[in-house]
Amino acid sequence: MRDLRERIVLLTGAAGGIGSALARTFAAAGAHLALVDRDEAGLTELASNLPSTAKASVHAFDLSDVSRLETLVADVLAGHGRIDVLVNNAGITVHGTFADHTETDLDRVLDINLRAPIHLTRLVLPHLRKSSGSHLVLLSSMAGGLAFPFQSAYSASKFGLRGFGAALRIELASEDIGVTTVMPGTIATRFLANAASHDEGTSTQLSALMQRFGTRPERVAKAVLRAIRRNRATMRVGWDSHLMGFVGWIAPPLMPALLRLVFRYEMLGTVRDSEPGD
Repeated sequence: MRDLRERIVLLTGAAGGIGSALARTFAAAGAHLALVDRDEAGLTELASNLPSTAKASVHAFDLSDVSRLETLVADVLAGHGRIDVLVNNAGITVHGTFADHTETDLDRVLDINLRAPIHLTRLVLPHLRKSSGSHLVLLSSMAGGLAFPFQSAYSASKFGLRGFGAALRIELASEDIGVTTVMPGTIATRFLANAASHDEGTSTQLSALMQRFGTRPERVAKAVLRAIRRNRATMRVGWDSHLMGFVGWIAPPLMPALLRLVFRYEMLGTVRDSEPGD
C-alpha cells in the first residue's frame, strides 16, 4: 500500500478540471505538490485554496515547449528537493476530421499529450529511482482504447500513452516503481469547450452533453489516488469507459461499427447543411 503523506507530487495540467481535483485530493491525502500548467492565474488560485498542511509550488509552463522540460524539473527540485510521484495529466484536443487538421493542430496535440509526458518521464525517472515506492501516473482516455472519429490526433496520442505506460510498468516492476495508466470516459469539465474546433456547432453541443452527463472530476481523482495506493496497472473511470472496455472484450467489432454509423450520419448532416437552399 503506497502512502502519499509527505510525498512530493509533480502534477501537470493542474489548473484544469481533472487536474485541480487531483491536486485537492492529493493534498487531502497529505502530499506536497508541484503544480504545472500554462494558466498561472489558475494555478495561483488553486494553490491558495489547498490545505495549509500541503506545500504547493506553482510552475507556469507550456508543455508544448518540450525542449525546456529540463528547466521545469530543475525548478521543481529546487523548491522541493525531490520528486516521488509524477502525474502526467495535461492534455488537449482539436475537434474535427483528420482532413481538417493543420500541421500546427497535429504538432500541438502530439507534443502536449504524448511527447511531453514521455520526455518528462525520462527526466524525472532518475529521481523516482531514488524514492522508495515511487509512482508514475499517465492520464490516457477511453479514446486510448477505442478510436473516435473527429478525434484522430487525440486518439493517436492516447493510444501511444497507453502503450508507453504498459511497457514502462514491465520495465520498472523490479525497481518498485509503480506505473498506472488511467482511462477516464466522458468527464464533466470544459475540456472540449476550451479546445480548438473545426466544427464549433458540434463541439459546443458535445461539450454541453459532457458537462451534463459526464463523470465528476472528483471521482477521477479518487480513483487515481486509489490506483496509486494499490499500484494498479490500469484504472478505468466512468460508466462509459467501463462499457467500452466490456463491449470491446465480448464483441470487438461492435463499437467500431457503431462509430462508423455515427460518423456517416454526422457527415451526411454536414453535407446537407452545406447545400444551398431551394
